[in-house]
Amino acid sequence: MINQHKNYIFCKGFIMAEISDIPVLRADVRQLVVGPSDLYGVHRKLLGVGCLLVLAHCMAMALKYYAGNDIAFGLVPLFDFYEEGNVPTYASSLNLLLTSGLLFMIARLAREAGHRDVMAWRVLAAGFLFMSVDEFADLRQILSKVVKALAGAHFETVPLLSVAWTVPVAFIVIALAFYMLPFLLRLKKVYMLNFGLAGAAFVFAAIGFETMEGKHVLLTHGVRDIAFMLMVTAEETMEIFSILYFQYFLLRYINEYHRGVYLRVSY
Repeated sequence: MINQHKNYIFCKGFIMAEISDIPVLRADVRQLVVGPSDLYGVHRKLLGVGCLLVLAHCMAMALKYYAGNDIAFGLVPLFDFYEEGNVPTYASSLNLLLTSGLLFMIARLAREAGHRDVMAWRVLAAGFLFMSVDEFADLRQILSKVVKALAGAHFETVPLLSVAWTVPVAFIVIALAFYMLPFLLRLKKVYMLNFGLAGAAFVFAAIGFETMEGKHVLLTHGVRDIAFMLMVTAEETMEIFSILYFQYFLLRYINEYHRGVYLRVSY
């Protein structure tokens, strides 16, 4: 028997997750009850993980550029922000997926409450889900090949195309910004400002720094020197902590508007 105060149920195999407004436990099943305070605890741990990733990357770069060891028993590529398919990549992908989950949860709660901005929350959630997949699948490389194919021989003569995928993505971001602006303006000022700040920081890191890095590599004829790696470090650090900053204000939003909501996981 499912409690009548449920907001959302998700089933997969023998696991059932339910968003409810009361933290009631059932005696006949094993349950994990997660409330807003628990989510804050998880977020503090994610902050710690972010700091450890930055520290591990900096140590790896010290080994690479100062000790002259590009491998160090595999530790350098394992924590290098520039490399793909390593610890920072999958950690970022999971963090983006978690953000998407929070946004989908808010969208569901907004629909249950009859709020008008359900679609805006869903668009944000879908965007973070796509970025999570892109982070480990590197879909940007496919987009880069398409842009290069369309630009043809003129590719190298266009300064903004130093990193090909950034131009079409910039247009998508601008279109989304116009679409989301009315939604942001309807939010309480603290959320409007901080959601906007987090988004601007992430976009500047993902597109702005990426463009500067591409231009730097062209100027150094493909040499990825210390200056390049400092830009990579700044880019990835800003991306990590802008997402964590956004998550914090999402949790504040949930705590303010859906304070009595609990996630119960039955297994």
